Amino acid sequence: MCYAIPGKITDIKDKIVTVDYFGEIKKARNEFYELNPGDYIYAQGGFVINKISNEEAEVILETWREFFFKLKEVDLKLTYDTKTLHQRANAVRRQNTDNSCCVHGIVEFSNYCINDCLYCGLRKSNNTCIRYRMDTEEIVETCENAVNKLGFKALVLQSGEDFFYDDEKLSKIINRIREKCAVLLVMSIGERDLKIYQKLYQYGARGVLLRFETNNHELYKKIRPGHVLEDRINLIKSLRDMGFLIMTGFLVGLPEQSEADILSGIDLTGTLGTDMFSFGPFIPHPQTPLAGNPIPDINLVLDTIARARMRFPASKILATTALETLDKKNGAQKGLLAGANSLMINVTPKKYQSLYELYPDRAGIESDIEEKINLTLELLYSLGRAPADIGI
Repeated sequence: MCYAIPGKITDIKDKIVTVDYFGEIKKARNEFYELNPGDYIYAQGGFVINKISNEEAEVILETWREFFFKLKEVDLKLTYDTKTLHQRANAVRRQNTDNSCCVHGIVEFSNYCINDCLYCGLRKSNNTCIRYRMDTEEIVETCENAVNKLGFKALVLQSGEDFFYDDEKLSKIINRIREKCAVLLVMSIGERDLKIYQKLYQYGARGVLLRFETNNHELYKKIRPGHVLEDRINLIKSLRDMGFLIMTGFLVGLPEQSEADILSGIDLTGTLGTDMFSFGPFIPHPQTPLAGNPIPDINLVLDTIARARMRFPASKILATTALETLDKKNGAQKGLLAGANSLMINVTPKKYQSLYELYPDRAGIESDIEEKINLTLELLYSLGRAPADIGI
């Protein structure tokens, strides 16, 4: 099963292609292929990631054609009611992005970190954390399996801020992955020198996941000792200017966070030119200084998603794994029905998943990857969502 539907190019202007998905028109950026109107492509995150033959595309589309419109009917029925904030946000989502839903994979390749953030279980002072690093071959094999066997079209490569992986190692990893599979690669490696990010862009990385966690300057200093918010924001802006897709946002429910912080944080997320919003609940880890603080009510997170959807109607908004952890049975569903239109599935080798403990008892680590994929697809189809690119 693939997590994108092929689309037909109807127009090309410079690097921007117009793509038709059963009558739905999207736009995507092409940087890697020679394309002509009439060609079929896969796109993720608004980037063309692969060109496929007309014959292959038509076979796939034939299997999708009837099902695609049935899904749209289901989605439409679920947006009739607009009494609550979440229902209104979900209706706005459908009106602006239709039933498209991004499904990305994530590979957590190292849990070492040089930082001592007060909220994070990977902080360097956590001496109970069992550390690991995946080597280049293991990372490449994991990605190749996720793309070529499991069907993913976009992968996030995530680690703690681990300088063991320098520009040479990271560039080699990206180069090897792109040699073996067509995929949108998103880097989540923390605050690195711009020259490193420039090199990663040269080798084919096209996205960065880098949250600012809070837009409250004083709170930021407290929870990220030795860091200031301006540096984080300036780095995000520079990466955006470099051409990267930006995935960012903040933690919801941090100690001392106000409602005004949340609302202004939503505004900041949108004004950074963000391609995907990410609002995860603060879940205290027992081996951190914030261990004694309460877990936020799930509705605070859902309200944040909904308000972001109302404020930025055409945005891509992630239902995070942390949200799923708050309600393992229905968290993802609630996020999608509050206005989210993106999910991530952890494709890290199972022996490492429980060790990447940002917070305790993470959702999904008890399941095999194939089981998680099937459960995710069942959820999406039950809500009338289709894995078509949302576009730019």
